Amino acid sequence: MKITKKITSIAIGLLISASSSIVIADAKSDAVSACGAAEMARKAAAQAQMEWTTTGKLIKAANKAIGKGEFDKAISVCNKAKTQGETSVIQASIESLAWESRVPK
Repeated sequence: MKITKKITSIAIGLLISASSSIVIADAKSDAVSACGAAEMARKAAAQAQMEWTTTGKLIKAANKAIGKGEFDKAISVCNKAKTQGETSVIQASIESLAWESRVPK
């Protein structure tokens, strides 16, 4: 009976340990994916010549957070950077059409 309890305890401990490792790996993977999406949005904004100065800084901060194991923070920061990159592209599109109306005649 005591041996069965010990084996059960060890098995449960191993399962918890393994599942914790999987969760951490998934969180890291999610953070890396979020940063990749943010970098793509930043590059699109740069291509449109309308990259905001804060976008790259956010991505850099998120990569540091990944290095520290702060995956939730990294995801949040990368999502903000991605939004900035996408908004920059929209701004470039609007400005490409609206600039003429602001030129004095």
